Amino acid sequence: MGEVNFRETLSLLRSPDQRKRSEGWKVLEEMKEDNILPLTKSRLYLRSLLWNPLEGVREDAWNHIDLYLALNVKGIERTMKAKSDTIKWSAWKRVHELVDLGLIDWGFVYSVRDSFWRLLKSRYPTIRKKAWRLFQELVKDGIFTERDKGRYISLLKSEKASVRIMAWKVALSTGYLKKDELRDLVQYLNELTREDSKVKIEAERILQEIA
Repeated sequence: MGEVNFRETLSLLRSPDQRKRSEGWKVLEEMKEDNILPLTKSRLYLRSLLWNPLEGVREDAWNHIDLYLALNVKGIERTMKAKSDTIKWSAWKRVHELVDLGLIDWGFVYSVRDSFWRLLKSRYPTIRKKAWRLFQELVKDGIFTERDKGRYISLLKSEKASVRIMAWKVALSTGYLKKDELRDLVQYLNELTREDSKVKIEAERILQEIA
């Protein structure tokens, strides 16, 4: 493949057009099987795709993580500390896969757990909801422990009702906080019962369970 055609192929990977991206990735996958050497000069470019603001570009890159492994691309784990919730979530939702692939270990996940908290308060409802689901798995994995309770309690007091009620639900369902600990903070749950809403119904149910 000529230098010009190679550059054009790489540019397809960040196209808004899914078909063009697929075409580009297909060529790279074929190179991986035949002659991967020319791709080694493009490792930084390929890594940058994991930070691309366009979800399709970013997800396609993650879906070809085997190529990144073959090229020994360094720094993939930095996505877990990205400033953008969307970019960060693309990495965190694959945390178990990244561990299984040997790109990171649980010690590293524990060391960067502070970067996960913002996802639980994300302004994107879908990310927020899925992050709470993952949080419960990470508690079982031992990533969030007694040391993190103080920070968790701040979520039980969150000004955002949707975040606060989720924190209460998860605390109760996972046993992350004991019922006695939750009773000491019950005023923040009571506040959620003052207006008619789905949150009120959930809050009243939890009040009954911890009574």
